[in-house]
Amino acid sequence: MQTGNGHRDIPYGTLGRTGEKVSAIDVGGFHLGLISDADESVRIVRTAIDHGITFSRWDYNEGQSEIRMRKAMKDGYLHRAFLMTKVDGRSKKEAAKQIEQSLRHLQTDHVDLMQFHEVIRFEDPDRIFAADE
Repeated sequence: MQTGNGHRDIPYGTLGRTGEKVSAIDVGGFHLGLISDADESVRIVRTAIDHGITFSRWDYNEGQSEIRMRKAMKDGYLHRAFLMTKVDGRSKKEAAKQIEQSLRHLQTDHVDLMQFHEVIRFEDPDRIFAADE
């Protein structure tokens, strides 16, 4: 890891084989939907990005974390972050439904990374990469 982008003490690295430089620390998402003041969630995300954290993810809290992340990404912040979300659907149909729901919450047509969440069963990789799943 290296520090970069002019921000002290934030380690950066290349995400897999993508060539994308991202911070080793991400903003997370679970806590955003739990904070009683939605504006505080926006301040947390923007402060993190202002200090060099580029990797943001969301989900949780029945969509509230994604909705708050959407608000935080306005005013040019979207272009300063590497955004990801995740699915945990156990079928192609369920995963597609979750992706569409996230895009609707975020009011965007794409994210930078989609993650399969909770790959915890022995058969999960075979199921995820199966031709019909």
